[in-house]
Amino acid sequence: MERLNYWQFPGFENIYLEDSYVLSINAKTSIQILLEAVLTEHHPLYTQPLPGEQYCYRRMTVNFPHPQTYDLVVNNISPIADPDGSIDYGNIDEFFIRADGKYYLRVGEWGELTIVSDPPMIFDVENYLIVRNGDNLLEINKEKITGFEWKRAGKGVISLLYENDSGNPLSVQIEAEKDPEGFAAALGYMRELETTYTNDLTEGELTFDKIKQYYAANLNQENVQGFSVKFPSLAGNKYSISAITS
Repeated sequence: MERLNYWQFPGFENIYLEDSYVLSINAKTSIQILLEAVLTEHHPLYTQPLPGEQYCYRRMTVNFPHPQTYDLVVNNISPIADPDGSIDYGNIDEFFIRADGKYYLRVGEWGELTIVSDPPMIFDVENYLIVRNGDNLLEINKEKITGFEWKRAGKGVISLLYENDSGNPLSVQIEAEKDPEGFAAALGYMRELETTYTNDLTEGELTFDKIKQYYAANLNQENVQGFSVKFPSLAGNKYSISAITS
């Protein structure tokens, strides 16, 4: 096998990594690299750059599914502070698959990743949740989510209800223990929900304990095992929250 550069990988054709910014690297159940990615003009999500910016940026994640072996070398890592107060860890200077079938990725002067895995995938995490369904990764459009239930069983379980592109109802169960990245993404999506009702209910923070405290103090429901959210609510609001007591 000859060397292939990242722009030859499916899904990476219209991504420019050399000027993209690395925001984090996660190496739990799979290898995930969160990026402020540069999209070129032929990418389907491309829009005109914002005032004062050179490129169209999009929050995306690079996933290496089913890693068999990997070697992550970190040397003198130091975050870079940006003028707006955010931080990043530099750019991806090299990313290719070697002749021996191993993927190689270098981030600036501080990090190198060599990995044997299934072909890397890149996902739009601004508009999609990336969760596991068995051995596969699902890309769920946030606008297609119709409801979810959050139960504190073990480290936590979220049952997510959504529609596919054809409008068919589907569901997936996300367990914090088996899919910590997907569980964290689902919680992050839940925290994006902003209405006066939720702010009053949780004082701006959507957490299991806040929900439980509210129902105990205001509705005399002590045995809250979880809660469900449905979109939209019958009252016409964006969503409604109800307790699960058994």
